[in-house]
Amino acid sequence: MGSWALYDFSNTIFSISILSYFFPLWLGDELGAGAGVFNYVAAGSALLVVLTAPFLGAVADLRQRRLPYLVVLTVLAVLFTAGLDLAGDVLAAAALFVAANYTYQSALVFYDALLPSVSGGRGAGKVSGYGTAAGYVSTVLALVVLTLFVTQPETIKDSLGSLGVWIDTGDEPNSNAFLPTAVLYLIFSLPAFFFVPDRAARAPRSVRLVATYRAVFSTARNLRSYAGLGTFVVATLLYTDAANTAITNMSLYGREVFGMEQAEIRNLLLFSTVFAVVGALGFGYVSDRAGPKNGLIAVLVAWFLAIVLATVAVASWMLVLAGPLVGAALGGTWTVSRAMLVALSPPEKLGEFFGFYALAGKLSAVAGPALTALLLTAFGALGTVAYRVAIGSLALIIAVSLIILLRVPDVRPEHNIEEFADPTAGAPGTLPTGAEREPAP
Repeated sequence: MGSWALYDFSNTIFSISILSYFFPLWLGDELGAGAGVFNYVAAGSALLVVLTAPFLGAVADLRQRRLPYLVVLTVLAVLFTAGLDLAGDVLAAAALFVAANYTYQSALVFYDALLPSVSGGRGAGKVSGYGTAAGYVSTVLALVVLTLFVTQPETIKDSLGSLGVWIDTGDEPNSNAFLPTAVLYLIFSLPAFFFVPDRAARAPRSVRLVATYRAVFSTARNLRSYAGLGTFVVATLLYTDAANTAITNMSLYGREVFGMEQAEIRNLLLFSTVFAVVGALGFGYVSDRAGPKNGLIAVLVAWFLAIVLATVAVASWMLVLAGPLVGAALGGTWTVSRAMLVALSPPEKLGEFFGFYALAGKLSAVAGPALTALLLTAFGALGTVAYRVAIGSLALIIAVSLIILLRVPDVRPEHNIEEFADPTAGAPGTLPTGAEREPAP
């Protein structure tokens, strides 16, 4: 369990550095691209995940292996992240970002699908919460340690000697954060590569490209046959649209609307992160006690209140007040969503359905930034009001997702976790009871 949670620690370093903070500011301030450019690039990389995530999950289900894909995709994400330090123009930066974000997001399909293998006897909500909490603890590490490479480049370069030749000593060069991000991402991923169990729920099957794609489309057409899954995927599409858009625009919103300095933005992120840890652990506990559906309802209510407060804020201190709600809601979103999907999915199709979960998330990651970019363009003449309109629209999306979620059945994940906890599950040719379970009527 610890090694699994530590991977959340590692990949969140990438998330805060490349998706939320250093890369957006570097692309906008130092390379001269606007806020709309970053949103379009983020949408483009997410579109690639949309096209492949369910297929990757289906392959993992057929082979009943997840770790090899996790390792390969993570290593590629690390290499592309390190390569950002060499990018000297917007086009090169955009291409490397797309590659890094695609491999990072694809790796999460296999990471999430390992949750049942490490949750036996512990509670999926709590274990998922430990991982999410570890991720937000790493946010603090990233913002503190990586910021030193940006704000004190001369000191760091001198201390590293010949190893610091890559450090740019210009005025707040955010690109200095990219190589350390890649190194930390890799180091804290290594325990998961070697120590996380990768148990099977059925015997492995051969992979045929065309047949696998056909099976994915067949599953998509028949989502209604799996009780609550189709409805949950639609709700996920909407609330992750709002969450992802809020995450990727948090720094830019503070800069554009309130004129916050980089240090102020960093402090806001740190403040919010403390509550993300609390939210991850707290909502994980709620998920195990009251069920993932009720836990997710509470998460969405917190999101709605946080977005409304941020939209109507008239000063930066009011945005800081919204920080605890944003953090708690953010921590709870990923914690409870994973437990909910484990509860709804047939164990033999867990990877495929985590692929659809990723697809929904990435469709939202395409739609959210694209919608934000369009709103910023359409209302650009209104100045900061354009950003308020864009962020305020997320509250409506959250409200609709909450209404849809109410139709999802209230189920628990324990029955699926037992499939992966069976010590004979990994034995060649052995199928645990229920491994060929039919879709729920």
